[in-house]
Amino acid sequence: MTAEHPEFALRRERVALRSRMAKERGKARPNLDDARPAQGEVVSDLELGNFAALRAGDEVWVSSTPITANESRASAVAAALALFAKQELPTQHRLVIVDSRQPGVTARVLSNFAVPATVFDADSVAAPSAHLVPLEPHANHLAFTDMFRRAGADVVIEHGVVAAEVAGLEVARVVDEDGRATLRIGVGVHDRETFRMLHGDEATDSQLRGVVETVAAHRTPGAATHPLNLLAPERALRHRAVKNPNAFGFAALHIAEPPLPRANLKDSVPCCATGRTVDGDEVVAVFVAGVDLDAVPFAADARSRLSPRARLTIVSEARNIVPTQRRLAALLHAPAEFVSA
Repeated sequence: MTAEHPEFALRRERVALRSRMAKERGKARPNLDDARPAQGEVVSDLELGNFAALRAGDEVWVSSTPITANESRASAVAAALALFAKQELPTQHRLVIVDSRQPGVTARVLSNFAVPATVFDADSVAAPSAHLVPLEPHANHLAFTDMFRRAGADVVIEHGVVAAEVAGLEVARVVDEDGRATLRIGVGVHDRETFRMLHGDEATDSQLRGVVETVAAHRTPGAATHPLNLLAPERALRHRAVKNPNAFGFAALHIAEPPLPRANLKDSVPCCATGRTVDGDEVVAVFVAGVDLDAVPFAADARSRLSPRARLTIVSEARNIVPTQRRLAALLHAPAEFVSA
């Protein structure tokens, strides 16, 4: 089946968005393409990258459904907030997002910003959802952590998953198979399955140590470009900061789990740490690779889960800290600061 052309997908989403706006306002509109609904209010299309958006009076309506689903772009929340950050819209305008996938999370993220906002789910106004309750890993999963350390890997536990990382790259994790905890070695699910087919069901200390040594050689500073050092750059940055926090302005840092589990190990997603600054203040640090408009919304959501009253610091390479991100940070109820790696 051929993918829908982006132009047609955009038009479809705009029509659906106008229809939803009319429904919520209780205004019957015989012609959804009519740009002048009742009371003389002008409804105009807004260009918002991968999302359909409309401006109606002092409201901005955005559909969170991406026009091109397979493209890795900013979320609807980040794209919409960027309009306010760039001062293209007055901050008293109301942002309305229609989100049928994770409306509660979207509402929770927006609650961190001083921008009036409403989120609609499929039927009604969505309330901010509670954060995920920390999931403790099983004791038989934790039993593998000594093996990870002996092999020279870092132990990373996120949302109940016990994994081994080398300079920020996951090289093994513990999974449940046939009712028992099993170690699977590899970078990602396909690599783990390939490793199992080649080496058998029982992973050994020496196998893990060999993988750790191979990966570590490619993820040391100054190593030649290789697929193994192109993955998870934000986690490599966190690894450096945890090992040498003073170089980044921290007294101590510890790995912390993100607000939501990673959907794909090979995607670049911000990661978190908690600790203290050299001044003794509690801090939540978020590490980002590339120019990522979602960095500030992600970081604010992470702080609200990990330590709501802590200082919030976003760490990235200097060239990736762009003015729009600083303006997004200025829209937060509680400020955030940036540190150049």
